[in-house]
Amino acid sequence: MTIPIEPVTAANFSPYGQLIAPSEAYGRQSFSAGLSHDDRPVALSTTHVRAVQLPITIEQIERHPFSSQTFVPMEVSRWVVVVSASPELSDLRGFIVGPGVGVTIGRGIWHYQLTALDSDATFVVLMWKDQSTDEEIISIPPVELAAPSN
Repeated sequence: MTIPIEPVTAANFSPYGQLIAPSEAYGRQSFSAGLSHDDRPVALSTTHVRAVQLPITIEQIERHPFSSQTFVPMEVSRWVVVVSASPELSDLRGFIVGPGVGVTIGRGIWHYQLTALDSDATFVVLMWKDQSTDEEIISIPPVELAAPSN
């Protein structure tokens, strides 16, 4: 199975979470609506990921039943986010995200790991964690992420 990667927009990503993108307007912009947790302490971290070349094959997805997960790029070119409302392969969607745009993946939404495309990347990660497990990882039949068509 091949999943095409499409450009991300606030509208096409909304079933899975919230897009975090700067506005042309001056002033503060809130992105709190997409945040959700199960009364756990906040965990703020950074992660550094190696760039990959498309196409890639994914064989696992994960979800966090007790917390949303926010990724804010610090240093990134293009990156890919793969999400699904269920573990069914037919529900998987792939989005290409540009520099300066982050995402909040909703609580319980299945997703693939951070995937940087053009160069290694660094992200700020925000979620809520305690000592219990908040990560469910499952194996799936191989799925290829196809390069976006231009």
